[in-house]
Amino acid sequence: MWQQLALIGLAVAVVLFLGPGVKRMTEQSPSGSREDWWTFIKIMAAVIGFILLMILFLRN
Repeated sequence: MWQQLALIGLAVAVVLFLGPGVKRMTEQSPSGSREDWWTFIKIMAAVIGFILLMILFLRN
């Protein structure tokens, strides 16, 4: 029980200490173009497809 409370306390501390920096970083970061997002989607689809292919091969 005390470990769960310590974990919750640690999570709250991380949010409190890192939250303002993350907020500032997201406000000042450049936004991605349409091509950037399509490239990201293609890469993620390839990674997910590769993982699914590995799972299918390893099941048999």
